Amino acid sequence: MAKIPVGATIAHAYRFAFTNIPALSRAIWLPLLAHLTLSFFLIKRMTRFLAAVQARDPSALSQLGPLIPWAVVALILFFVQLTAAMETALGRPPASPFYFPIGRKMWRLMGAFLTAALAIAALGVVGLLCLFAGGLILNALIKSAPGAPAAAAILTGLLAAGFCCSILFFAARFLFLLAPVNLSEDELGVTRAWHLSAGNFWRIVLVILAIATPVIVINYAFQFALSGFPPSSFGLSKGAAQTARTAWQMKQANALSDFWYLSLPVSALLTFLQLGVGSGAQAFAYRSLTDEDRSAPVAGH
Repeated sequence: MAKIPVGATIAHAYRFAFTNIPALSRAIWLPLLAHLTLSFFLIKRMTRFLAAVQARDPSALSQLGPLIPWAVVALILFFVQLTAAMETALGRPPASPFYFPIGRKMWRLMGAFLTAALAIAALGVVGLLCLFAGGLILNALIKSAPGAPAAAAILTGLLAAGFCCSILFFAARFLFLLAPVNLSEDELGVTRAWHLSAGNFWRIVLVILAIATPVIVINYAFQFALSGFPPSSFGLSKGAAQTARTAWQMKQANALSDFWYLSLPVSALLTFLQLGVGSGAQAFAYRSLTDEDRSAPVAGH
């Protein structure tokens, strides 16, 4: 069973992202610009929605309605960027600086991720049913024993932790190799990605942590610098805690909107880093697990 080389994959991911800046920029700048422009208006709409929620305005739902089609467009733009970045990582950079891959490859890639998401959701529903049934059985078995409430709480917590771990397992196995498989092998690739990732779950987790942690840390540091830390709910009632949380979210959205000249460039840099490092890691891992001639050479390898 082939294994993903963790250290080599992480090293290649960062090397690819930082040594192929011109090629990556050429591939994703146009859909990224469209995505950032849409995000600016989404943030504006979100601030109005949160203000209506905080004021307990019945019209809050009407503010939420227009966000749904915009969110769908934002999702499509994300997959346009992912297609462009992954094609570059697989050694097929665009020839034109006005590259906007919204054709068959992008729709197939988006369909593959939605299919995988539905499969994970279905498995999650099965897991929840098993968790519920297990909780009922455990409660029936130990309800008369000494210390039953504490034991029931511990066992329920273990079951819930097991459920979360199982969702993480399925997500890693289905999604990590899905984009390179889909674009290299000209198929939906959900089953293929699952089979290729067999025996590599912990290696995938280590790679994801190494490439996602810096982006997450920088993102939250920037948001907290603009709007402060989220409020503590200690000593507050449930309603007061929710009100404080909504107020902080509105402050955060307003800060991102007011300081757009900072938030949009930072978002662009983080998106570039996320797509570059992520695509580089997935493409390298895919090539490490398959020697098929039909897959293009990985850029920067």
